[in-house]
Amino acid sequence: MTVYKVSYVEIGVKHPGAIVNSSKRPEVSERVQLGSEVFKITEVFDLYPPRGNFYYIHASCKPFSSEDKVEEK
Repeated sequence: MTVYKVSYVEIGVKHPGAIVNSSKRPEVSERVQLGSEVFKITEVFDLYPPRGNFYYIHASCKPFSSEDKVEEK
């Protein structure tokens, strides 16, 4: 089973970020819920080469806004 260890960093807000294990690689423009807040992923890249079934990923994100909802339609 592949495990993505994703480091989420929020740009421009006072949120501590998170490190999350996931079975799916995050993608730009996707939504992610961290705690009680929802964010839109703006950037994704590998931190290290994969080790076995573990992938180490960085994802930058911004607060999900009403403008983002319009873009999804």
